[in-house]
Amino acid sequence: MSDRSETSVTSGEDGKGRIEQIAAAALRLFARYGYKRTSMDDIAREAGVARATLYLHFKGKDDVFRAMLASLDGRVETRCREALATPGPFAQRLAALMEAHHGTAFAAFSAGEHLGELKAVMVAIAGAQLAAFEATFVSFARQLFAEAAATGEIAIARSGLPLETLIATMMRAAAGAKYGEQPSCEDYLIRLREIAAVFAAAVAKDIPPQAR
Repeated sequence: MSDRSETSVTSGEDGKGRIEQIAAAALRLFARYGYKRTSMDDIAREAGVARATLYLHFKGKDDVFRAMLASLDGRVETRCREALATPGPFAQRLAALMEAHHGTAFAAFSAGEHLGELKAVMVAIAGAQLAAFEATFVSFARQLFAEAAATGEIAIARSGLPLETLIATMMRAAAGAKYGEQPSCEDYLIRLREIAAVFAAAVAKDIPPQAR
């Protein structure tokens, strides 16, 4: 499936770097061909490593898949941190956070038409990694809401829902925005911004009459 020739890995690479290299290659293949159609040989060729080197780090394809998710979570966490560090109104920062988390993950897997299969594989063999990925969003969203509430920019109680319920509902909305006919990355980001706008409006403080 891959047309890359097998090459030796630079001798100076440490184990972590090699694992990241393999995880990145696996992500490209899983997105393009799905889980079932991607073999360990395909991953070795795409990563430019010997088959023996691949098995030195991983017992099998399930292990590669879990490492791929963990690697993606690391990249997403970095982008989420950057989104929260960017100044701006709450609605803008919430949209940036959703794009950094959900948008980055969608872009990583949207090269092919295998989102359904890959999500099923995640649930079946990578529950811990999937939970960690979701927890990343929960943690950053909780921080963003708490900071905005502390400065008086929003009032979480206005939504009529506990914060944890608000965040869980946002996650379900982001997941639901992918289904049906698969959207383009651009369309999915637009949907995420719309979701963020709705939830930001739900906790927006009333504007004093004199300020209108």
